[in-house]
Amino acid sequence: MLRWILLISLLLLQTACDSPADKDRQNSSLINPARQVQDQSEMERPVFEPLIATDLLNEPTPVYRFETTAEALSVWRRASERPTLLLLSNNPHLTPVPEDFHKKTTILINNANAETLAMATTDRNPAPLILPGMAVDAALRNGWFKELAWALPLRDPAQEMSLEKFTDQLLQARIANEEETTSLAVDERVVHGALRDTAFSAAALPLLQGLTGPVIVHIDLSYFQPIYKNEIATPLLDIVFNTLATLKKMHLQTLAVTFSYGHLDSKIALDVRFLGEIIAYLIEDPARLDQPMPVNWQRQRDTLYLSNFFKKEEVRKLYEAQDKEAPSKAWIKFNLYRSASEHKEGSKALNYLAEAVRLDPLYALEYEELSNRAYEKGRPDEAFRMLSLASDVFHNDPFIKFQMAQLAQEIGEKEAALHLLNQLRNLQWSDFYYPQMSQYLTDLTAFVQTSETPVSSSEATSKPMRVTAPESPSAPTKPVRQRLLHNK
Repeated sequence: MLRWILLISLLLLQTACDSPADKDRQNSSLINPARQVQDQSEMERPVFEPLIATDLLNEPTPVYRFETTAEALSVWRRASERPTLLLLSNNPHLTPVPEDFHKKTTILINNANAETLAMATTDRNPAPLILPGMAVDAALRNGWFKELAWALPLRDPAQEMSLEKFTDQLLQARIANEEETTSLAVDERVVHGALRDTAFSAAALPLLQGLTGPVIVHIDLSYFQPIYKNEIATPLLDIVFNTLATLKKMHLQTLAVTFSYGHLDSKIALDVRFLGEIIAYLIEDPARLDQPMPVNWQRQRDTLYLSNFFKKEEVRKLYEAQDKEAPSKAWIKFNLYRSASEHKEGSKALNYLAEAVRLDPLYALEYEELSNRAYEKGRPDEAFRMLSLASDVFHNDPFIKFQMAQLAQEIGEKEAALHLLNQLRNLQWSDFYYPQMSQYLTDLTAFVQTSETPVSSSEATSKPMRVTAPESPSAPTKPVRQRLLHNK
């Protein structure tokens, strides 16, 4: 479908505050009403409380939860000395910051709060400074860490490490250049070397022993995606518990633990959002590791297992029991939404989803998925309605409005399409990431007004009803916002 070609052309590679407690967490700045991001050159450096080291998972340690890895920069910079960054993530976030933006990025990451970082580092912004996947690169270029230790999400830690394959992957992903890869060597299944003039090691988590000095630990939900196969072979909660047990044995002198959900920058499925609560619950009070599992976690484990055998009724009963015990948990409302969907109860499912969104607005990402499905079924009107619900939450996301404009034109709502396109034309688009966007929007507006594809568009398709969007030459594209680590 050409509508999805538009998205593929526009989406680039792949919110949230400093508080460790969910009740204190602010919403992503994409969710809040639009505001002008302050010029980074005018920022005053904020004052932070120092980070205090604890023995991770042997002593209570606060967990700072964010939507994206880039927001965690607001905590990492608080270290009074250069620590080691232990990164548990499938995506190392080492895509190089464009050279043109090095100075502005330095100002941003040293001064901006988590909310501003969220807006300046998202591909849901018409004028991002840096893109998702550049956060760790930015930190290393600014000398924040003495070492980067990347815990590779390997299902079998005993497997041999192929240096040739590893370096090829780094080069293909533009994570390292030729000079950096020549510094890499493998010893005892651990890669050692240097990236961004910083000591670098990469291996399965159990092999990253002997990390010296203070450490900042960052856990992204994407870490668990390659390790997870299915609930029978690799039970999800067991993976999480085993990871925490390994960290406990390492006795890391930890300045901070940051956690990112990864739904926005790593495209992780909303179905596993509940893991953020579990991970924080255990790290913040390690004594809980030796206590019986909370009953709702056990129910969640049971539902994950039963889903493999299509036990829909048993799963629903467990979800209802969860809701009875904890009626204000967004992830449980989302469970009920999934169950109602499987039972073909559309209205009931949408009501549960609305409850989940009310409790945790990030669940509004599901409306985008529902829009995709509606369009694939030949229901552009329903696809438009779902995107409208998403836009009610993600006020600042221009690409939702972009899709809505296309759909409005397709269902004959010309005035609505022109209104949305006018909003998009009034945005300040990045000349670096979207150099052709202004002209494209002008051409698309002319097409909606006249129903004739503008001759000026060099990107016109063979179908007379669309003009494809311009691609950015500055970064690779990503497919439509696919979610990973589904537990079905």
